[in-house]
Amino acid sequence: MNLFGFIPVSFRDVLDILLVSVFVYLVLRVLGGIKVVTVIVGFGIISVVGILGKVLNLPSVSILASVIQTFGIVLLIVIFQPEFRKLFMEMASFPLIRFFVPPERVPVEEIISAVEEILRRRLGALIVIERRVPLNEYAEETGVIMDAKLSAALLISIFEKRSPLHDGAVIIKNDRIVACSVMLPMSVRYKEIGARHRAGAGITEVSDAISIVISEEKGTITLFQKGESYYNITFGKLRDYLTRLLKYERIE
Repeated sequence: MNLFGFIPVSFRDVLDILLVSVFVYLVLRVLGGIKVVTVIVGFGIISVVGILGKVLNLPSVSILASVIQTFGIVLLIVIFQPEFRKLFMEMASFPLIRFFVPPERVPVEEIISAVEEILRRRLGALIVIERRVPLNEYAEETGVIMDAKLSAALLISIFEKRSPLHDGAVIIKNDRIVACSVMLPMSVRYKEIGARHRAGAGITEVSDAISIVISEEKGTITLFQKGESYYNITFGKLRDYLTRLLKYERIE
C-alpha cells in the first residue's frame, strides 16, 4: 500500500505507529502537567549547561552535566514513581491487554454474603480486590499472609472484633484471600473521612484495585474504584458494581 500514491506503507509500519501513538498518549495522559514541564525545562537547562561547558572548556561543569544526563532515567523513575505506577495501571487496563489476559474469577456471592453478615453484626471491614496491578508490597510488608480459599465464613471471622487480625484490610485475588491485617496508603484526595475509608480510597488511587468499606458506626457500604467513591450503596448495587467492574461470569 502506498500513502499519497508514492510512500510505501506496510502493515508493520501501521502497527508500529499505532503502538507508539498509544504509548505516547498514555504517557501524556498520566504524566502531563506542570510537574512534567518543570522536569523537561530542568533537563533542557542541564543540557545547555553541558554544551556551554564543552564549548568554554569547563571540564567540571561538563562532567557534572554528563553524569546527570546519564542517570536521568533513574532520576525520572524516582521523581515520577507515583505517575509511573499510574501509567502501568492504565496500560494494564487497556482493552487490547485485557483481551489477552484472563479476567478475574472472584466469587462475588461469597463477598456479598460476608458483607451482609458483617453489617448485621455491626462490624467494620475493609475488603480489597486485587486486579491487574499487584499489591504484593502491601501484603508482604505490612500484612499477614494467608493464601486461603475465599469464603464468607472466613471473611466474617477475620473482621470479628475479638480477632487479632480485624484491623487493616483483607486483600483478595481471584478466589483466594492473599493477606489480612494489611495497612494501605491513605488517600490524598479524601481528607475529611475516617481512616478506614481513606485507606480504602487510597489503594484505588495507586492501583486498579476495588475496595469495599463497611462502617461499623453508620452501618453503610462504600465502594471505591479509581479514586471514585460510591457511598451508602445497597447489597444489590454492590453486586451490580462488582459484576460490571470485574466483567466476568460470576462463580456461584
